[in-house]
Amino acid sequence: MKRHLKASRRVHRYRGRTIVFLLLASAHAVATPTAERFHSPPSLGDAFQAWTFHSLARMDAQSLGDFHPLQADVAWRSEYLKDPGSIYSDLHPHLFSRIAGEPPRPDVFPADVSSGRKIAWDLGFDKALIGYQVLPGYPQRLPITAHHPLVSANLEKAGVRRRYFDLAYKLSGTELSMITAEMAVALEVLRHWVDTTPVDDHGMLGVNAHALGRFEAADNLADIPDADLAYLADVLRLELSLWNAGRANAEGSNAVPQRELPTPLRIARVAAAYRASQPPLYTACLADGQRDPTTSGDNPEDLSRPICFTDATDRAVYRWYRAARAHQLAQAPEAFSRFDVAARLIDTFADVRPAWAGAYTNQALDWSNHVEVVEAQMALAGDASGSHDITFYRLVERANLLICRRSLP
Repeated sequence: MKRHLKASRRVHRYRGRTIVFLLLASAHAVATPTAERFHSPPSLGDAFQAWTFHSLARMDAQSLGDFHPLQADVAWRSEYLKDPGSIYSDLHPHLFSRIAGEPPRPDVFPADVSSGRKIAWDLGFDKALIGYQVLPGYPQRLPITAHHPLVSANLEKAGVRRRYFDLAYKLSGTELSMITAEMAVALEVLRHWVDTTPVDDHGMLGVNAHALGRFEAADNLADIPDADLAYLADVLRLELSLWNAGRANAEGSNAVPQRELPTPLRIARVAAAYRASQPPLYTACLADGQRDPTTSGDNPEDLSRPICFTDATDRAVYRWYRAARAHQLAQAPEAFSRFDVAARLIDTFADVRPAWAGAYTNQALDWSNHVEVVEAQMALAGDASGSHDITFYRLVERANLLICRRSLP
């Protein structure tokens, strides 16, 4: 795993582009267009990390238990969501323009709206509305053509190309669609590693281009050696263990790069794309991607009534993915029509968790986009601008306080 961590730190230096996005008006919009609902994605750059380390620099190095001015996750939700209690909440209007006479609070939250928009995206407060938070124009080649935009919006937001979306489906199917989504994201990540790492460094940095080639050439999972499947799961473990926000994803281009989601949210969006593309017919959204209030659910954990993925926040879709994953993995491999495939996938991917999470792995996954856990991921990467030891212990302590508190009976 140390070798993989070295690989990630090396590979993740390669991206840095400017961003321009198209903003198209939906012909089917049923709500009054407002910036907090209909808006293009924010530009690149990790504003949350910059804000966190800025806040740490203002703190007394001796008082590790006093986390002011760092805010708990509940405070960020209240600050950045218009309706923090709703999974369909739009962003707060002050993320687009400050109300006249409203004083900024630079000691509590970033004062500029650009940083706020980036942080809202990375913490999972944004959506995947068609033509707004994602770019339009995906090829229409999915089984349920009428629902294609509801599929492509989730897939584009995840930054996973159709090549790997289709490949993961071909190899594993959708009976274990949550693991299929994990495979698709891991394949996209591995492709990024191969493309951005000098060939001479592949062996030293743990980048296995031959494994990727075998996946891309396979007709079914039986063509994939166990070692390659285990390696792909390790690729995903690494990505779940690090905070890599603010990069450009694979769906953009040099002229129009698209901001990448954090890895847990990417997996959830791909899982939503699989669900929206498969029977039973997905009817929780209107044609323009906004929720249908007569059919959509409000509780992501209630799998009997689907939520509208494109109008729900990334966090809400992640909650649904975690519940659906637990439901699928509660079944024995014999319950699936492709028993041999299910058995291999469950054996390899069922315990994929962040490598840093220690004894609280499931809880860390449940809360992986809460600020306390994100800060612990930042601590793992270190901070060259200050004392790494102080930074590490402050941020890990915050994460442990959250995870342990939620673990108590």
